[in-house]
Amino acid sequence: MQNTHRSKIQKNSPSLWLNHFPWKKKLDHKYSRGKVIVFGGKKEFVGATILSSLAALKTGSGSVKIICTKDTIQTYSLKFPSALKVEINDISQLRKLLKKEKITSILIGPGAGSNKKIKIVTKLILKEVKHVVLDADALTCFKNDLKSLYSLLDKNKIITPHITEFHKIFPKIKKNISNLEKIEATRKLVKSNIILKGPNTIILSHDNKIVINYHSSPELAVIGSGDVLSGFLVSLIGQEKMTPFLAGCAATWLHGDIAKKYGKGLISEDIIKGIPAALKRLKDGKFIKQRIGKKSPNFYKKI
Repeated sequence: MQNTHRSKIQKNSPSLWLNHFPWKKKLDHKYSRGKVIVFGGKKEFVGATILSSLAALKTGSGSVKIICTKDTIQTYSLKFPSALKVEINDISQLRKLLKKEKITSILIGPGAGSNKKIKIVTKLILKEVKHVVLDADALTCFKNDLKSLYSLLDKNKIITPHITEFHKIFPKIKKNISNLEKIEATRKLVKSNIILKGPNTIILSHDNKIVINYHSSPELAVIGSGDVLSGFLVSLIGQEKMTPFLAGCAATWLHGDIAKKYGKGLISEDIIKGIPAALKRLKDGKFIKQRIGKKSPNFYKKI
């Protein structure tokens, strides 16, 4: 690997992105805080959508609207009264919604189901909406049509695969190389933002900056954790908010900060509960400042 690539690599720290964090201001109202849309999951996976939507609201979005179907709208209405809901049952209804709504950012993937219908929906969203977070099923549904996915990803989009999903959407990248080498190899395939989730999550920008997040905990290896991270992301991204890359750095750091503070026995609902205190620590500057000095040879070891 060339040193010219490695010179762009940094450890994640609030010093990289805190000046861009979209805090609520005195004169803000709910719509000035951004209109987030979350594409709702299948009936048996509504929990994933609720975790993402809760995370988005608590991280600072003024409005979160869940796209539901006739099979799920009642469940969302009962389980999550704070979020807006809209019933969408076919692609033409979705197209009208995307053209009518002034959308700050949209999340699709958690609990969506990896099938032909989701691929059609995801392609439409990528074409019609500027800032999009793609996770889980919204990625793997393209495993037999990678050309379409690659062509629709740009500097305003961010994808969040774990390592299994990563190899489904980048099958030509070798499995027996380090995660850092893997994410560097994507530069030849897409010009977008990528979060490769793992023990040390790696964030790649569309213009080839790389940040590695060490501020984390093994307790995040639990179901629903990624859905919460996606909620952080979609809340922070937007025209008047953060770029996808900086949002990726902030979201992964906050995610890890909550887990480190909580300790053992963490579940995804605990991450949600920890958001207010984590934001207060960040606002007050009461976080552990990581040293980002001269990189030692071990900086890249096992990444």
